[in-house]
Amino acid sequence: MKIKVFNLRGDTFRERAVSLKENIVTKIAMGILRPFNRHKMVNLDHIKEDPENPIVFLGNHAEIYGPIASALCFPVDVRFWVINMMMFDPKKVRAYMYENTFSKKTFLPVFVRKIIARNLGWVSVNVMNSLRAIAVYRDSPMKLRQTLRESVEALEHGENLMIFPEHPEGKYEKGGVSEFSPGFLMLAEAWWKKSGKKLRILPVYANREARTFTFGDEIVYEPENGFAAEQERVMQDARAQMLHMAGIKE
Repeated sequence: MKIKVFNLRGDTFRERAVSLKENIVTKIAMGILRPFNRHKMVNLDHIKEDPENPIVFLGNHAEIYGPIASALCFPVDVRFWVINMMMFDPKKVRAYMYENTFSKKTFLPVFVRKIIARNLGWVSVNVMNSLRAIAVYRDSPMKLRQTLRESVEALEHGENLMIFPEHPEGKYEKGGVSEFSPGFLMLAEAWWKKSGKKLRILPVYANREARTFTFGDEIVYEPENGFAAEQERVMQDARAQMLHMAGIKE
């Protein structure tokens, strides 16, 4: 298996094979964590797998709980969209994790938070690359185009994707759903233009307390309605479903 890596010097992407170390670290980490992360699947029959038109799952973040639980327990194979700051460079991952997650864990001493972030940063780089996660670059249109190209290639090969669309100001909601960033809908338009197929989107809510994954109703992107209108419709529908699955009224 190969992954695409961004070359900062040449401003280009290159492919490299997933290393043995990355695979070993991933197997060890998952082997340790999986027994403590058993989850019940609710509405599992809502997943209608089709290798000719795979599914893009939209999940909730719940700080780091949603991505970790999904990597450990998700019932179908997926490739994750992951912010580039969580991949490639352990030092940058450590800094990103500390700033966005562990700096807020004020019940722990600062030195403990930094130790955890440092160790998890190293593990994250290995695991994300082993899982062939697709890097998402929020700060560069050129790099974002590469995210879309790689995602379309994955869909063409019948691979499902998992995207966490929340983009809150501050920290993620633990038991709710933060506001969505609309960027993921560019993938629906790119998939339509490349394949002529309408992207299938399925919201899923990971409940930290109940230890469940609840699957919503499939949403189909309808390109004939226009991108702006579909972007608004899909985001509203998906977020409303996730809030309903979380038992939250807005």
